[in-house]
Amino acid sequence: MTSTRRLFLGAFTAGAVTVAAGAGTASAAEQAEGDVTYPGEVLARNFRTEGGTTSTFRTVSTTATSKLHALTVHQAGAAGNGVALNVVSDNPNDSAMYLSGTEKSRGTLKILHRGHADASDAGAAAISVYLDTDGVTDESGGTAAQGIFVTHSTGPTKGNLLTLRNNAVDDFVVKGSGAVGIGIAIGATPRGRVEIAQRTSPIGLLMQANEDTSSRLVEIRDRTGTAKLRVLNSGALAVHNAMFGVTSGESYGGGDGVIGIRNATTVPTSDPTNGGVLYAEGGALKWRGPSGTVTEIGSA
Repeated sequence: MTSTRRLFLGAFTAGAVTVAAGAGTASAAEQAEGDVTYPGEVLARNFRTEGGTTSTFRTVSTTATSKLHALTVHQAGAAGNGVALNVVSDNPNDSAMYLSGTEKSRGTLKILHRGHADASDAGAAAISVYLDTDGVTDESGGTAAQGIFVTHSTGPTKGNLLTLRNNAVDDFVVKGSGAVGIGIAIGATPRGRVEIAQRTSPIGLLMQANEDTSSRLVEIRDRTGTAKLRVLNSGALAVHNAMFGVTSGESYGGGDGVIGIRNATTVPTSDPTNGGVLYAEGGALKWRGPSGTVTEIGSA
């Protein structure tokens, strides 16, 4: 494969030969057309490529040279803030960088952060996304761009959209179906749109109210969008209809805004403490107090 390039080099070394381009003087590389091969290391202050074809860094790995990279960029300095690779684009009509691969068991992009045993890298991140807006110097206007965007062009993915795994479980996973699992077994399928496995945490789900007394901690609506259950900021439970002791086949007798109690599967036989037990037996409403007295409140 032959690539046509024009290389402008401040100076470079090829083996034992050093070529320095003076002002207005074309270097040997500038005059070369087609592939140019130098037998030794080439050192240059900077270079650029110009022309109508794509600039290429190309090599061919084999089983004997599996680590033969097409391009290695190494920032050898251990101080300062110079990065190893800085990609900048002024073109608003296309991406700053394309990345594609055909991997079967590797990530298309693999990032390794070499951590510090003394935890001095607590402020570091393997991936850092910074969203900025040109011309804005305060907090008055953030960009409308999305931070992370995942989509498809040939149909929904069969693999996970996102997997965070750090504690021998899928700490957070978004399946290709969109179902979300938190703390579930590795590779497991969430049993609902969202499944939370409590694991060792003392609280499976914690929500704390804000200072807005008119807002709600939780609101559940039916298919028509009507709110049926609410947990208010005060912690009070507001429910449209409620049925106790039923797993299916609830019945409210055609009522609306009512409470239903299913006949007890097992009638209480021991005396409760610190209160009593309300239950239905044969359709009758009964109350058993801490002394063992059963009072029928309403007949069947």
